[in-house]
Amino acid sequence: MSNTLKEKLAAGGCIGCHWATLGSPSVAEVLAESGPDCIVFDMQHGLWDRLGLEYAIGLVRHKTVPAVRSVDASDHAIGMVLDAGARALIVPMVDTADQARAVVRAAKFPPMGGRSGGGTRPMLDAKTYMASANDDIVVAVMIETATAVANAAEIAAVPGIDMLFIGPFDLAMSLGTFPDFGPKHEAAVQSVLGAAKAAGKTCGIFTPYASFAVDRRAQGFQWVVLAYDQSLIQEPAKGAVKHARMGSGPDLVKDAVALVSGANGGIGSEVVRALLRAGAARIYCGARQIDSLRTLTAVAPDRLIPVQLDVADAQSVAQVAKACADVTLLINNAGWNSNEGLFGANSLDNARREMETNYLGTLAVSRAFQPILARNGGGGLVNLITVVAHCNLPLMSTYAASKAALLSLTQGLRAELRNQGTHVMGVLPGAVDTPMTPGFEGMKMRPQQVAEALIQGLLGRVEDIYPGGMASGVFSGISLDAKAIEGEFSNYLPADSTARPKA
Repeated sequence: MSNTLKEKLAAGGCIGCHWATLGSPSVAEVLAESGPDCIVFDMQHGLWDRLGLEYAIGLVRHKTVPAVRSVDASDHAIGMVLDAGARALIVPMVDTADQARAVVRAAKFPPMGGRSGGGTRPMLDAKTYMASANDDIVVAVMIETATAVANAAEIAAVPGIDMLFIGPFDLAMSLGTFPDFGPKHEAAVQSVLGAAKAAGKTCGIFTPYASFAVDRRAQGFQWVVLAYDQSLIQEPAKGAVKHARMGSGPDLVKDAVALVSGANGGIGSEVVRALLRAGAARIYCGARQIDSLRTLTAVAPDRLIPVQLDVADAQSVAQVAKACADVTLLINNAGWNSNEGLFGANSLDNARREMETNYLGTLAVSRAFQPILARNGGGGLVNLITVVAHCNLPLMSTYAASKAALLSLTQGLRAELRNQGTHVMGVLPGAVDTPMTPGFEGMKMRPQQVAEALIQGLLGRVEDIYPGGMASGVFSGISLDAKAIEGEFSNYLPADSTARPKA
């Protein structure tokens, strides 16, 4: 037999595992499909029983390497998980070198130890298994207490121990730092890592998130946890509930006095029409060229009022704020898209204009109307963003960057306007069939759909909405695998993608 975990560790590599606690073989099988170096089945704090463990290891052992954290350090607990087919053993709560030597005795066949031969899976090829198991199986002991930290060097020096594995949460409780960790905890962690390295052994640590795992790997830890099954289910479930949660309060649309910037555009004009249908009392329709609003305002001249508004012009913004002092609903829709990549001849000028319009312009209008909304009861503020604010679309790179800034601004506005009772909503559609997306050949939604989704979001007092299949799909994908979405978007390159700035 050959254990890929041992080979990778010996070569100086880092094991990235998934941690399975829920006791579900089916979940373990799904985890194995993602291709981790191994799956750790947690018998100490997880819901596994012997039969479920045997079944789960059978499902995953041809896809990844099975590892098990035993219930405790007893001979029975260690022998049971090895008999089930574990290729790596992690033993909890080992505080001393004597305890570590007892672990080795329980994990090794004679003459190195006293492990009893048996178990269904080892007996599939007993001769080969029993001849190689002592060298093949990774034996790790967990450092989880202040006592264990103090004895880490002695524990690491025990022959047959391959790894010190840090349990950071129990360690924090032992050190008196839980629920925070802080410098005292980190000093203990680093001292254990140092002790392992000094003994020529490897060191692992439990990491609750992949980002933590990346940081610990960079520090020299050779076994980290990429994800564990409870978190993979629990966190998205909680996030889904929060994302779809509706608020309560007065109707933000019926009888509202609204201002819509960029009202002459494809989305803006449809937002105005949707507001009319939803019962808004009066709508100020803003555009840089007021003549471009004639057709729209003719639909309901008693309720639609054209105003000249250039969001990038401070004087224009101030004049509109003075003239529209009765606004209760501000909809920041004005935007500009150069539809160019990063290396076009005009990319810097385009980037400046997009930032001036999409980010700074929205900020300027929001600042001007903040006191107006406060005086009029709080009301609502809506920013038209785009789902590419979450992940850059190279077809329109600088535009996406400006919208990422707008998304961050929206979050800031939400925090700062909460106390005055202003509901802030972000609208993040995918590609919309307007003149702003001429080069995108993927699925596009109609502007009317965005407008209707905006109204429904306001009625439900939702914080962020993702209208259309593309936006909701991209957002879900980003939540699960942002790098996969980035890779997919990277295929949409601008025509000038091979151009380079002049020296």
